[in-house]
Amino acid sequence: MRNLNRRGRFCIICLCIFMVMPTVAMGQEAREHVRRGLVFVRQGLVDSAIEEYKKALEIDPNLALAHTNLGAAYDLKGLHDQAIEEHKRALSINPNLALAHTYLGLSYEYRGMLDEAIAAHRKAVELRPDFAMAHNNLGLAYAKKGLIGQAIEELKTAATLSPEYYDPHINLGSIYEQQGLLDEAIACYQKALEINPELVLVYNNLGIAYSKKGMFKEAEERLQKGIERQPNIALTYTNLGMVYYLQGKLDEAIAQHRKALELNPELPLAHSNLALAYAQKGQLQEAIEGFKRAIDLNPRLPMVHYNLGLAYSQKGLLNEAIEEYRKELQLAPQNADAHLNLAVAAYLQGKYDLAWTHVRQAERLQHPKAAQIIDILKKVSQEPPS
Repeated sequence: MRNLNRRGRFCIICLCIFMVMPTVAMGQEAREHVRRGLVFVRQGLVDSAIEEYKKALEIDPNLALAHTNLGAAYDLKGLHDQAIEEHKRALSINPNLALAHTYLGLSYEYRGMLDEAIAAHRKAVELRPDFAMAHNNLGLAYAKKGLIGQAIEELKTAATLSPEYYDPHINLGSIYEQQGLLDEAIACYQKALEINPELVLVYNNLGIAYSKKGMFKEAEERLQKGIERQPNIALTYTNLGMVYYLQGKLDEAIAQHRKALELNPELPLAHSNLALAYAQKGQLQEAIEGFKRAIDLNPRLPMVHYNLGLAYSQKGLLNEAIEEYRKELQLAPQNADAHLNLAVAAYLQGKYDLAWTHVRQAERLQHPKAAQIIDILKKVSQEPPS
């Protein structure tokens, strides 16, 4: 009996080993697909990444990391509802996976669900207080919510936790720039470039920040460095063109914007910037065509409807101008210049009630020329009752 017992026990042990070894191999194979997926994402091959994550889940449906990485890939494709489902599946398997919480937060942000996003990022930070990416993402969500102080605090924490992590420095720079704190913004962008000198978009950010300070030589230098690093980025050329435009160097500006459009004919900002330079040179038809092309590519690009309205006004096409000013005000109701110029165009057409409506809006927004237009209107018409 003793020998039989030993033989039986031996057989059971062998059976257990036989069953565990394939499971371990399967787990390794699934994780290898996840690893390949990450490589494909870094290469911009999102569809290939999705296929790898799906293969991982065919092998191991309970691999939480594969679910949340699949969700992140869906977000890159704009499939945010599917992304949220995958992150939730990951968390049903492993509720303590901080990465899934912060990825879920990002998916909520894409859907405009900021409160839910903040809660998800906070949960990630709670689970892993040393998780720099979660602090960074929480900071960005706070910024979108208008909680600037909390945003800065989280981004600073992220930068401290991971000295080689450049994203928090870039994001801090963007917040500082929006706040008008240009010196602080420049310092953050420079720190990001110390970490990674290949960040061409940060050279763009620096160029814009320096140009806002009127430091055009420094702006040109940074943008030229970006071009040296990667000569095929259209955005850098059109930003350099704007630096020339701000200095009145219109031919140089036009050349840079054209170069940008050679590299990327679908870049709405380059069309808009080129149109601005044409308008400044008095080439109004070229300007109008450029602004219209920018709008075709992105109807919500800031100020393009307004600038198209100005170009139409200068050509005497007042109906078209009024229409563009109205479109601008749908996007930016507080644009005092658009209200005032719409009022002027309406006055010139004899549409006095419309002119009164918008000049009073310009006055409420404290436009310095509103009083002058009101005086002109008073000479030709009586203000309608409010």
